[in-house]
Amino acid sequence: MLGYLRIRGLALLDDVTLELSPGMNVLTGETGAGKSIIVEALSLLRGARGRPELVRQGEEAATVDACFEPGASMWPRLRAAFEEHGVPADEEEQVVLRRVVPRSGRGRSFVQATPTTQAVLSRVGELLVDICSQHEHHFLTHPARHLEVLDAWAKLEGARTEHGRAHRALRDAQDRRQALQERARQAGSRSDYLRFQIDELEAISPQPGEHEALRRRLGLLRDAQRWAEFARDAHVSLYEADDAIASRLGSLLDRARRGGEGSELLAQMQEQLAAAQVACEEAAQAAARFAEELEIEPGELELAEERMHELEGLRRKHGVEVDALADELERMREELASLERVEDDLAGLDDEVGRARDACMGSAKRLHDARVAAAEGLAHAVQAELRILHMPGARLAVQVQAPDPTEPGPTGIDHVQFLFTANPGEPLAPLSRVASGGELSRVLLAIKNALTHEDRVATYVFDEVDAGVGGAVAVAIGRRLKAAAAGHQVLCVTHLPQIAAFADAHYRVDKRTHKGRTITRVARLTDDERVEELARMLGGEAVGPSAREHARQLLADAAGTRIKASKRPAARRKTAAAR
Repeated sequence: MLGYLRIRGLALLDDVTLELSPGMNVLTGETGAGKSIIVEALSLLRGARGRPELVRQGEEAATVDACFEPGASMWPRLRAAFEEHGVPADEEEQVVLRRVVPRSGRGRSFVQATPTTQAVLSRVGELLVDICSQHEHHFLTHPARHLEVLDAWAKLEGARTEHGRAHRALRDAQDRRQALQERARQAGSRSDYLRFQIDELEAISPQPGEHEALRRRLGLLRDAQRWAEFARDAHVSLYEADDAIASRLGSLLDRARRGGEGSELLAQMQEQLAAAQVACEEAAQAAARFAEELEIEPGELELAEERMHELEGLRRKHGVEVDALADELERMREELASLERVEDDLAGLDDEVGRARDACMGSAKRLHDARVAAAEGLAHAVQAELRILHMPGARLAVQVQAPDPTEPGPTGIDHVQFLFTANPGEPLAPLSRVASGGELSRVLLAIKNALTHEDRVATYVFDEVDAGVGGAVAVAIGRRLKAAAAGHQVLCVTHLPQIAAFADAHYRVDKRTHKGRTITRVARLTDDERVEELARMLGGEAVGPSAREHARQLLADAAGTRIKASKRPAARRKTAAAR
């Protein structure tokens, strides 16, 4: 159940706290007091869009905090959702949700004090709260929602999850096959292109380090004559000439060695002259080798320039440095090999798609059979609720069709639609076309009440689903809400005293002015205050003795009514065999 709800900065609700009770909780108050804003706050915990205009003037953000105490049967689904989305699944008895809607910027969502996404909050919130409102009639016009109702009734969540996995596997295999087919269509031209590029690279065969070595060689070759003259002059000056530097250094060294042995400076000069002579001779040898290197074969420069042109062309074409062309060649060889395997891979994927389709069709067929088996039971359950809601002649049928049984979708192959007539003898027709506003309210309540027999959520919220009804019908609706509250917590927003009289806990929503600002306050009523509130709802602001007496009578009648949660006839529940 929802034990605690705090709303801050949301429209008229500056700071409102509700501590709700088990059973049937009722919210009443004047139109515009803020009752539906409380329902809006709960919708935010179910992932509804947080509109900036909801934020109270003068506040930076609206915040909704709620603490739920789910029953033991709900915890397996909650923990599964926690684990799926990375929320800590500690052994706790409560679930705490929070939603922050800022005036500007992105909102924030929390589950168990863990920051999370709005989608995760929505997933958990929908397991805890179900909201049925007068504005929800539009859901009855969408066959996709009819399918959801039937699956909830038949407890097909597990089968739908299984089929969803099978459908995703089929789509994944089909997508991969389509991509491979497109690749196969392009394989011919791509293979020819790769073979040409591979042949060219293999023919030119660039070697690691070759580009840089060739660049340096070309620098010499293009100015070979000048460098050859330099090498010859250097060798002659250093070693060959009569007054060569090496010879002169040798003479100086001989003279230094004939000097006295007692001078340290003279000894240093001997070492330095000897080193200089050796360095001079080595430089002369290097000049000779350099001169030999510059002995150019005819056409060598042209060949080197042609080779550089080839390497530069490959570098520009493939967009990589010359030293990386070997890796590029290997990559193209691997791609060519994979293209040559496309036909084999495609045959394997065809087999995989076939297996995935068989699995998907199998799960879709099982869903279809279970839905067909459950449709009559759901129709009988809703009709039973409608009779209690003073629509004895109403009939509802759940039509399950498979427009194209060979093409399963994410939810199977079925199209589900509710057909309805409110009057005996009239033909069934799509619900959205033949039901009035008041009839839609009762059909919606009947569907929700039928589903409350399933332990789907902790709290059911009914927001003015009594629109367009009154009198005995209102009493019947009150009884059904009370029946639903026998196994679940119910929060009901109503303007009808006949319904409010059935409450286990009655709250009044008031709008008042404080320091020049309009604010909303919510108070739980005592027994005497309930009489006054029901009398006001019966007779307006001028409450008289007759209105109070009528209110007391409503409370006495409601309290004296023996409420038992209705049970669905076992004979009409056919889904067990289907499952």
